[in-house]
Amino acid sequence: MLLAILITLLGILLSAFFSGSETGFYRVTRVRLATDAKSGKWIARALHWLVGHSSLVVATVLIGNNIANYLVSFGLILLSHQLFQDSNQAEAILPLLMTPVLFIYGELLPKYLYYQVPYRLLRLSAPLMLLFTLLFAPVSIIVMLLERVWQRALGITTSQATSPLERQELQRVLVEGQEAGVVLPIQRELAQNLFTYGVRPIRQFAIPLRGIASVEAQASKQTILQQADKFGQSIVGVLHADRKQIIGCHRVADVLVAEEEIPPHLPIHIVQATESSIQVLTRLHCQHCPLAQVVDSNQRVLGIVTRERLTSLLLSES
Repeated sequence: MLLAILITLLGILLSAFFSGSETGFYRVTRVRLATDAKSGKWIARALHWLVGHSSLVVATVLIGNNIANYLVSFGLILLSHQLFQDSNQAEAILPLLMTPVLFIYGELLPKYLYYQVPYRLLRLSAPLMLLFTLLFAPVSIIVMLLERVWQRALGITTSQATSPLERQELQRVLVEGQEAGVVLPIQRELAQNLFTYGVRPIRQFAIPLRGIASVEAQASKQTILQQADKFGQSIVGVLHADRKQIIGCHRVADVLVAEEEIPPHLPIHIVQATESSIQVLTRLHCQHCPLAQVVDSNQRVLGIVTRERLTSLLLSES
């Protein structure tokens, strides 16, 4: 009976270890691991390496949980045979009674603890995790190969599979930085907007030519001001002769302060539709251009985007 109890307890402990470790690896931030790894701590370097090989961690946890469940089942069967030798129906009572215990102490409680203090518990359990990673490596490699085959069959790349996790990790870093007083709320919003809007292609923010105030090249000062007032915009585009593209723009403020002659129109920036919005915004600021004309690979005009619009996206509240 003692052997059956020890096997059952070992299975519960292993289930708690692997279930908690899985939560810990997804909860801990790479920034802290990378910082400690550079300091020379071998445990931090090992954890940082494991976090960078998430497929290996998942395979190890999967195998470990299966072994833990098998040990619990095997131990309960042995214990049931010894306690209820003459009753086959009574043998099913013990596994049913142990199910809540296994769920609470083998799954729920360790996940909660690792969720609250992931880094501290991962550091304590790192040697044991490395040991199991080495022991399960032959089987883990097979699991990882099957995962690659499955991803290729579905057309999923590794970057597509990990990008949601990386975005959640970045969100946790910003939240923890704000709670620690290192990151100000405005800095957090700016960083979030940068990764939300800055990486998107500029074509998503382009508006049609008819959506902005525009005049012909030889338009009068009064016409320019009327168009600006009609659209409620501070920038007025200058149309090409074919009226299908913009060749420049006027700032309403410059037109207003001009006494007699209209100042020369400002040049605009031509950008490809696939360029990211943060790249376009950076160039617009460097070249002091208020407008950018978005074109496709065939140089067909898709629309116009203003520097003011891109700036407001980065500074908007999340």
